[in-house]
Amino acid sequence: MLYPKTNKYREVFSLNGIWTFKTVADDYEPTLECFGGSPMAVPASFNDIVTDKAVKDHEGKVLYETFFSVPLSAAKLYRLRIGATSHKCEVFINGVKIGEGINGYYPVDLPLENLSEYNRLSIVIDNRLSFQTMPVGKIIDGKQVINHDFYNFTGIHRDVLIYTLPEKHVSDITVDTVVGGDYHKIHVSVVSTCEKFVYTVYDKQKQVVAVSDSGDIALPSPRLWSPSDPYLYTLSVETECDKYDVRFGIRKVEVTENAFLLNDVPVYFKGFGLHEDFFVLGKGNNSAVNVRNFELLKWINANSFRTSHYPYSEEIMDLADEYGFLVIDEVPAVCMKWWEGGNFCEGGANEETKTLHKQLIKRLIDRDKNHPSVVMYSLANEPESAEDNARTYILDVFAYARSLTRLPLTFTNCSYFGLCKCSDIPDVICINRYYGWYDYIGNLSIISSKLGKEIEDFHSTYKKPVILSEFGADTVEGLHALPSEVFSEEYQSELMEETCNTLDKYPYLIGEHVWAFADFKTKQGLTRFRGNRKGVFTKDRQPKAVAFFLRKRWADFKK
Repeated sequence: MLYPKTNKYREVFSLNGIWTFKTVADDYEPTLECFGGSPMAVPASFNDIVTDKAVKDHEGKVLYETFFSVPLSAAKLYRLRIGATSHKCEVFINGVKIGEGINGYYPVDLPLENLSEYNRLSIVIDNRLSFQTMPVGKIIDGKQVINHDFYNFTGIHRDVLIYTLPEKHVSDITVDTVVGGDYHKIHVSVVSTCEKFVYTVYDKQKQVVAVSDSGDIALPSPRLWSPSDPYLYTLSVETECDKYDVRFGIRKVEVTENAFLLNDVPVYFKGFGLHEDFFVLGKGNNSAVNVRNFELLKWINANSFRTSHYPYSEEIMDLADEYGFLVIDEVPAVCMKWWEGGNFCEGGANEETKTLHKQLIKRLIDRDKNHPSVVMYSLANEPESAEDNARTYILDVFAYARSLTRLPLTFTNCSYFGLCKCSDIPDVICINRYYGWYDYIGNLSIISSKLGKEIEDFHSTYKKPVILSEFGADTVEGLHALPSEVFSEEYQSELMEETCNTLDKYPYLIGEHVWAFADFKTKQGLTRFRGNRKGVFTKDRQPKAVAFFLRKRWADFKK
């Protein structure tokens, strides 16, 4: 799954900007006639842009439209790439349907044929969720009910591009690196309608370090990619009529009973769960916000994050490679539920759900396979893994994922030890725990005994390393209390310190991911004041008091 790029054989045209927008009925389909609408920014969510509450909270279908014109050539193939729309979508050119999207966090890539001088692009988006979508949800009494604790933003959230390809072209490239011996090996697989290829590897200064006419390349003494030295090479694959460049890093990933090894060296995951969420933009991809996030991650001395709870934009993944962050790459299977009985129930995850789940696993691996930053895939966040049907389902999707990648696999677990039926399945055990907040709120003294015992029990039973993949407390910036009280900055800092002191006791505890990097929007509720406030940074990316504790801890950290 190659991202569109411009070179001597290919062109890319951006359709980002101001489109027209309106809510539409369920039976709406664009025709040759254009009915207009209100201006709307792309990429962005519409929810925090509009001022009409009924539109902001609209559940159902919306229409985005724009006109475009591109220079046409009979010798080129034209394609449309929509980076992401939430959630399902149908795509029309001049009133004719050309394809659809099945999920809100993956690209929609479609061929364009019979283009004219002026063309109307119409995208009909449906933001409703069911137990056969991801994330899952349900319509009850005509209203959307979601299981996950983040806002159901709707819109065109990533770049919309038209790009060209030569008639014979490269469709996909896989760069597989093998670390070991005097020479580190690169194996390149290409999907293409071309026949002969030249493979050229460049270093960071664009100097040639290897040239080959086969997909097997040996590099003597290369620099290995790591958080401390995120060194990137460029592979150029060129044919007689096409060319494509891929950045890659060389690194080795291995999991033992007690450790996660990168290039044979144990690493400790320091970082966060994040969300693509910012004022006005919603989930719209924005380069300035992305870079600010990475600058803050470096400032606080983090080395990793999880793409909670869905694949992030390709731009973010590129920045992770560049900045040197370890990424746990997550499929949007959030808070899945099954029935306790012998069969899947109506309204629960079923075989249709599992088919979609597998599709999204494959698409994620296909999209992100060449990123050195991706060191583990998470196949679900907080599934109801204590339910009877969970084990069969999760075993199946893990087996499928293992047929596609050699990287370690996990899921984040909210079921307590002894109740979870699936903890033996992942390669690394990730647990989300909120002692002192959702459990025993206000009682910090309980953390050491409760959390410590669970860490011991999971490791001693399953002989696998453990990551605390979520922990934290909602905190209103500027709220202070002495002695500390819940929602105060002091309480968040004390909870973090007590939890971290507990984690330091266990050598097989290999990571801590705080929930969350920054405050984010959720549905309205009595426990949510303008969203989830567990951020170490505010939504406008300013530090709370706890950020300075973590900055010092992670700078001095040795385990």
